[in-house]
Amino acid sequence: MEKERGPFLSNPFVARAARWGLLTWSVIGLLVLVWLVYRYVFHPIRIVFPPIAVALIVVYLLNPVVSLLEERGIHRVWGTLIVYVVFLSIFGLAVAYLTDVIGHQVTLFVRSVPALLTKAQSGLNAVFRRIGVHVDTQSLIAAFEPKKGGAFTFLGRLTPYTSGVVHVALVVVLGPLIAFYLLVDLPKIRRGAEALIPAARRAEVLGVAERVGDTLGGYFRGQLMVALMVGLVSMLGFYLVGVPYFAMLGALTGLFAIVPLIGTLIAAVPVLFVAFTAGSGSGQVLNIPGGWRLALASAIVLVLVQELDTRILSPWLKSRAMRLHPVTVMLSLLVGGSLLGLWGMLLAVPVVAAVKVVVLYVWDTRAQWPPGAEPPTASRRVMEAMVAEIREGPEPGRSEQEAAMPPRRRLSG
Repeated sequence: MEKERGPFLSNPFVARAARWGLLTWSVIGLLVLVWLVYRYVFHPIRIVFPPIAVALIVVYLLNPVVSLLEERGIHRVWGTLIVYVVFLSIFGLAVAYLTDVIGHQVTLFVRSVPALLTKAQSGLNAVFRRIGVHVDTQSLIAAFEPKKGGAFTFLGRLTPYTSGVVHVALVVVLGPLIAFYLLVDLPKIRRGAEALIPAARRAEVLGVAERVGDTLGGYFRGQLMVALMVGLVSMLGFYLVGVPYFAMLGALTGLFAIVPLIGTLIAAVPVLFVAFTAGSGSGQVLNIPGGWRLALASAIVLVLVQELDTRILSPWLKSRAMRLHPVTVMLSLLVGGSLLGLWGMLLAVPVVAAVKVVVLYVWDTRAQWPPGAEPPTASRRVMEAMVAEIREGPEPGRSEQEAAMPPRRRLSG
C-alpha cells in the first residue's frame, strides 16, 4: 500500500519556491504599475512637485513646534504664525549676515575664473608636455568669455535664464505658502484621512503611517542640521588653512551635503580647483601657499568633514530607520536623479526609507505561506478542543460533571 501523499505545497522547498515566485511577480507588477503612473500621470504635471516637496519639508520641520504650542493652549493658526515669524526672522538674519561675505566672494570668484582657468591650463600643459601629450584648453576658457552677438542672441540666452529664475522664485514662495495652510489644517486633514480607512484596519494603517511620518520627519530635520553643521565646519576649516573664497566654498559644501553620502565628494571639485590654482593663501591662520600643498590641506579638511558627518552627525541626528546601506543610497540617488533631476536626488533617500518601513512591516506581518496559515488564537484553540471532545467523547477517568464543564474553564484549570 503506497504511503498517502500530502498536499503539493506541504513540501518546504515547493512552498519556499512558490513564496519567492509570488513575491517576484508582485514586485515586477508593482514596478510596471509605478512606471505607467509616472509616465502618463506624474510626468505631465511634474511642475507641481517642487513646491509640494518644499511644503512637505517645511511641514515636517515645523509641525512638532506648532503642535507643542497647541498643547500649551495657543490656537493652531496663531501658533503657526508665531513659528513662521520666528523662523523666518532667524533665517533672514543669517542670510543677511552671510550674504554680504559670500556675495562679495562670489563676485570676486566669477571675475577671477578666466585667470584661474589660464593658470590651470598652464599647469596642465606643463605636466602633459613632460609625458609628450599636448592639451588645448582655449575652448574651455572661451566658454566663460562673453561672445559676440546681436540682441537676438542676448535675448535667446536671457529667456531660459529668466524662466529658471521665475520657476525657482515660484518654488520658494509657493512652497512655504502651501506649508502654512497645511500646518493650520493638519488635524482636519488627518481626521479626514482616518475616516477613509476601514475601521478594521484603522489602527494598523495609522501605526504604519506614524512610523513613516517619524522616519521622514527625522530625515528632513537631521539632514538639514547635518548640512548646516557641515557648512559651518567647512568654512572654519577652509579659513584656517587659507583657502581663497572660504565662505563661498564652505556654503557650497554645506549645500551639497543635503545630498547624502556623495555631497562632500561633489563639493571637492570646486574646492580643489580653487586650491590648485590659487597663487597664495587667503592670508588667514596657516596661510598655506597655493598649489598641491593647499589642495592637500583642503582635501584633509574635506575628509575630516566627511568623517564628522558619517561618524558623529548622521548617527546622532538621524533615526535608525534612516540607516540604509551605502549601495542602496547610491542606487536611490542615481534613479532619483535620472527621473526628477536635483529634486529626485534630494527626495530619493527619504522615499526609499519610507518604502523600507512599509515593506519590513508587510514582510513581518504578511510573509507566510500558505497565506491562511495563521497562528491559532485562544478562541480557535477552545473550538478545536470542543470539536475533538465531541468526536472522541469524554476523557477516561473524568466524571460527567467534569465532562460537562466548558473547555475554557478546564483549560484554565
